[in-house]
Amino acid sequence: MNLFMTMKKMESQQIIEVISYDLGAREDIPAWCRLQGHTLLDRKDEGGIHHYYIQKK
Repeated sequence: MNLFMTMKKMESQQIIEVISYDLGAREDIPAWCRLQGHTLLDRKDEGGIHHYYIQKK
Protein backbone atom coordinates (compact mmCIF):
# COMPACT_ATOMS: atom_id res chain seq x y z
CA MET A 1 0.00 0.00 0.00
CA ASN A 2 1.50 3.34 -1.07
CA LEU A 3 -0.05 5.20 1.85
CA PHE A 4 1.58 2.86 4.36
CA MET A 5 5.04 3.31 2.82
CA THR A 6 4.66 7.08 2.56
CA MET A 7 3.50 7.39 6.18
CA LYS A 8 6.42 5.25 7.30
CA LYS A 9 8.83 7.88 5.89
CA MET A 10 7.03 10.82 7.52
CA GLU A 11 7.84 12.44 10.85
CA SER A 12 5.40 12.24 13.75
CA GLN A 13 2.62 14.88 13.62
CA GLN A 14 3.10 15.56 9.89
CA ILE A 15 -0.07 15.74 7.80
CA ILE A 16 -0.70 14.11 4.46
CA GLU A 17 -3.55 14.67 2.02
CA VAL A 18 -4.82 11.49 0.37
CA ILE A 19 -6.94 11.85 -2.76
CA SER A 20 -9.11 8.91 -3.77
CA TYR A 21 -11.74 8.13 -6.38
CA ASP A 22 -12.66 4.84 -4.66
CA LEU A 23 -15.96 4.82 -2.75
CA GLY A 24 -14.62 2.02 -0.55
CA ALA A 25 -11.99 4.40 0.81
CA ARG A 26 -14.75 6.18 2.76
CA GLU A 27 -14.74 3.22 5.14
CA ASP A 28 -11.24 1.83 4.57
CA ILE A 29 -9.18 4.95 5.30
CA PRO A 30 -10.83 5.84 8.64
CA ALA A 31 -10.58 2.19 9.74
CA TRP A 32 -6.92 2.04 8.70
CA CYS A 33 -6.18 5.25 10.63
CA ARG A 34 -7.76 3.79 13.78
CA LEU A 35 -5.80 0.54 13.45
CA GLN A 36 -2.51 2.36 12.86
CA GLY A 37 -3.11 5.01 15.53
CA HIS A 38 -3.10 7.95 13.11
CA THR A 39 -5.63 10.79 13.27
CA LEU A 40 -8.07 11.42 10.45
CA LEU A 41 -8.35 15.20 10.68
CA ASP A 42 -10.88 15.81 7.93
CA ARG A 43 -12.60 14.32 4.90
CA LYS A 44 -14.03 16.30 2.01
CA ASP A 45 -16.04 14.89 -0.87
CA GLU A 46 -16.07 16.92 -4.08
CA GLY A 47 -17.93 15.42 -7.01
CA GLY A 48 -16.63 11.88 -6.72
CA ILE A 49 -13.18 12.92 -5.50
CA HIS A 50 -12.49 12.19 -1.84
CA HIS A 51 -9.84 14.10 0.13
CA TYR A 52 -8.56 12.74 3.45
CA TYR A 53 -6.24 14.64 5.78
CA ILE A 54 -4.29 12.30 8.02
CA GLN A 55 -1.90 13.23 10.82
CA LYS A 56 0.79 10.70 11.61
CA LYS A 57 0.93 9.54 15.22
